[in-house]
Amino acid sequence: MLLLACVCARLASAETIVPPRLAPLLDAGSDQVVRRAFVPSEAQKVGEVRLVRRGASDVVETLLYTKVLSRVVAEIRKKELANWLPGQPGHDDALRYALALESVQKQIWDRLPRSEVARDRRQKLFIDFVLSGSSAVVAIGAFEMDETDGEVRVLRREPLVVFEPSRSYVERNMRLIAADSFPPIDGIREGTPQ
Repeated sequence: MLLLACVCARLASAETIVPPRLAPLLDAGSDQVVRRAFVPSEAQKVGEVRLVRRGASDVVETLLYTKVLSRVVAEIRKKELANWLPGQPGHDDALRYALALESVQKQIWDRLPRSEVARDRRQKLFIDFVLSGSSAVVAIGAFEMDETDGEVRVLRREPLVVFEPSRSYVERNMRLIAADSFPPIDGIREGTPQ
């Protein structure tokens, strides 16, 4: 319980500011989307997962745009904690991630003007798992989008939580998310960002 209190206190503190040395890893201005898949499916989409090249970094980006964001976040939390059991390496990072997701989802809901709720009730949350030669980063935040013929274009991103978990946690989670979202392609190992 003390761990949870410490994590929540840290999430509400200085981690909402992007450290200058990490800013280039979160600059999506020149992103190259390699693959994209709607989640959970094109027929029932609540968002999409994108495999992205951002400079010299690999990114697994999840864009959620749904009226039921709290349910989607609860489902992510359930999968996350099942993949990272207590006592195993990465469990503390997974717990931190799950708490950050819940915190950001609540912030997004609280900030949504009620007049906006009547017009477009979708809440918009992004998750970036970023892996560069020297850094492993998770960023979670709000975004604004434009949607034309089912194509989503991110207009503005606002990181609300940024943290640096272990490299092994980020690498494995990127593989798990990709494997869950994309069918294998001949010659490409399942779940490996290219």
